[in-house]
Amino acid sequence: MKRLLPALLTLALCSALFLPSSLVAQTQGVGLGASIGVSNGPSSFDRNPVGFNMKAWLSERQAVSGMTSFFIGGTDAAAPSYWVLQGDYLFHNFNQLNVGEGYLALYLGAGGQFTVFEDTRNQFSLRAPLGVTYLLGSSPIDLFVEVAPTLRITDPASLRFDGAIGFRYYFNGGSSSSSGSSGSSQ
Repeated sequence: MKRLLPALLTLALCSALFLPSSLVAQTQGVGLGASIGVSNGPSSFDRNPVGFNMKAWLSERQAVSGMTSFFIGGTDAAAPSYWVLQGDYLFHNFNQLNVGEGYLALYLGAGGQFTVFEDTRNQFSLRAPLGVTYLLGSSPIDLFVEVAPTLRITDPASLRFDGAIGFRYYFNGGSSSSSGSSGSSQ
């Protein structure tokens, strides 16, 4: 599993070099990628799950994001296997951070997370992701880092902080001119 993330990163970077330049990371289109997460939750949930993510832009500042991640535990009952499915509605602000090439945006949002454990004690949580995303100016890739206060509302209720780092490759992004005007004028 440790080899999966570098392989996905290499695949995404190679794809960016060989696909048409009309596919440019921007505030439209759909991006698919990979991520690795971390949590300060209980010992059965503090592993670093590897996962896949998706982001679909709804407007120049709003997007929906989804992620699925998993952890394959061993024979130890303290570290069971689990699968996470989450979705967020995100609001972006391009005004606060200015970079020379590309676009850097702060974002925040609200969403939910459903976790399925192999021992059937499933959990539902509410999340409030806060993060930063970097849209590469001449490439259809974005990079992101986020932290999310996560409130488990199933029994027993608890508060933890989840984090993730990852990338997305954008398909059907349209022309790059809309991104240039949206990122700098907002």
